Amino acid sequence: MIARSIKAFSIQEFKKPYRMLFPFLWKHRRAYAGLFFFMFVDVALTLAYAWFMGTITDAAVEGSFDKLGRLVPAGVLLISLSIASGYWNNMLDFRATANVKKDLKEHLLQHVLLLPAANIGNLRSGAVMTHFMDDIHGIGGMIGSSLIRLVKLPLVFIAVFVYMLQIHWFLSVLSLAVIPAALASGALFGVLLRRNNRVIQALCENLNSLLNETFLGTFVVRSFSLEKKLYRTYTAENERLFELETKDTRLRGWFRAGGEAAGAAAFLLSLCVGAYFVSNRVISIGSLLSFVNLTNHLIYPLMGIAGLWAGLQSSLTSAERLLRVLEQPLDTRELPDYECPPPGAKSIAFKDVSFGYDGSTRVIDRFSLDVPAGKTVAIVGASGAGKTTLFQLLLGFYKPETGDILVDGLSAGALTPSRLRGYMAHVPQDSFLFSGTVRDNLLLARPGVTEAAMIDAARSANIHDFIVSLPNGYDTEIGERGMKLSGGQKQRLAIARAILKDAPILLLDEATSALDGETEHQVQEALQRLMQDRTTLVIAHRLSTVRNADFIVVLDQGRIAESGTHEELLRKRGTYRELTRRQTNGIRSNYR
Repeated sequence: MIARSIKAFSIQEFKKPYRMLFPFLWKHRRAYAGLFFFMFVDVALTLAYAWFMGTITDAAVEGSFDKLGRLVPAGVLLISLSIASGYWNNMLDFRATANVKKDLKEHLLQHVLLLPAANIGNLRSGAVMTHFMDDIHGIGGMIGSSLIRLVKLPLVFIAVFVYMLQIHWFLSVLSLAVIPAALASGALFGVLLRRNNRVIQALCENLNSLLNETFLGTFVVRSFSLEKKLYRTYTAENERLFELETKDTRLRGWFRAGGEAAGAAAFLLSLCVGAYFVSNRVISIGSLLSFVNLTNHLIYPLMGIAGLWAGLQSSLTSAERLLRVLEQPLDTRELPDYECPPPGAKSIAFKDVSFGYDGSTRVIDRFSLDVPAGKTVAIVGASGAGKTTLFQLLLGFYKPETGDILVDGLSAGALTPSRLRGYMAHVPQDSFLFSGTVRDNLLLARPGVTEAAMIDAARSANIHDFIVSLPNGYDTEIGERGMKLSGGQKQRLAIARAILKDAPILLLDEATSALDGETEHQVQEALQRLMQDRTTLVIAHRLSTVRNADFIVVLDQGRIAESGTHEELLRKRGTYRELTRRQTNGIRSNYR
């Protein structure tokens, strides 16, 4: 078992994690240089203390008061240096560790924000939160003082052993009897701890995801009376986590107890044999005291290396999980920011575009469409026909497998995300609002929005009267994801935010789906004013939006089945006419 555990260690396992960490370590190299300097100071103080204790004991036994008087200032100096060294060690260790973790958190957030949409869709929110809350803190065994100890512990062992050889070679060799057991137990416990830690981290990820979904889906949970079921699931998983953490504590306890037992055995053996040598005047009492004092410093590096190995194994688990995210390729290295587009309406052209989410089944198949500047084009079709996917391609969330998308004659792939998305204001069917105030959510539209512009946009979206009726008006907290607002109120806020962005291209994905008939009529009037001199793409179910479009496209399995004006499509007696008949008769349709 021990042989297999030792064999499981491989330098290759640490190359990738330390390659990931190196830029952050190098950035704070001054703190690490300071830790290296005080490492040598600490080793020197360890030997100096041993010398001081042996010398002052011999002086006391010999009754040499002059020598004792000269040693007292040396003792005071050693204590002062030890206190100063301990203080600066703690300060530098904090800087070397906390700064690396802070920078790594920022790098991880930047990387996640830059991940392609396909990769983002594969990440669970609970897993991402676990990376930030647990995994980054879990790498502590690979940085800071833990990293310095990789050099310090072998150095202490060598320095102490050489010093002990000067006292008595046989006692020194005898003290090494516990080395094989210490190293073997460290290797074994390290592998066991790493395996257990992997299961703990995966379980924490599942628990975080469960809690996140429970809180975000509060109304669904209550409407389906899922409280008891979710509570039982959580308590069962939490109990399992408790058992794993208990096992982890037990393993660490056994490891620590084994280290203390090894140290005690080496101490007693050295003391007994040393006492025999003192009685035969082979060594002095001071030399024995120095030797016994150094025995712990000989054993603790061995157990420390074994403990360091165990800590590295646990930290390696966290680093591996971080690498699974950080190794995912990025489309760009620069975080998008608001970029004001040139004035004037912009044309849009889809040129033989094909796309599929899984790389095999095509959601969009050889789709071509020209949208002249300033015109409104409506896209209708059955659920799953690919309407929303067209918007995601246009916004650059995904890249076409074949073909190209042109915005104002420029390839979307050649534009930066900031430039491309600066052209567009998007109102999705399920609008997302951030926790904070009404004002906070509206001012996200673009920098420099004035109070007057914000109020005008709210009036245009028919939401101003409701906002001023709130307790704190525009400074009212709306809750996480806008939970304190109705669906229609959230949608109107999203429309006001799109109005504020004042982009030349408007993307409306069922923008009025959550509004009642009267409110929809009022918002439609505002949208008609907003559409003037703008290029607009509309995904719509209600014909009140579709009728006013300059051109209508009926999408079927990623291809254009029909196209034309409202009147032209009614005369074709095709899919669009059937949609119109169903809505006129009040029949529910599978079109959206």
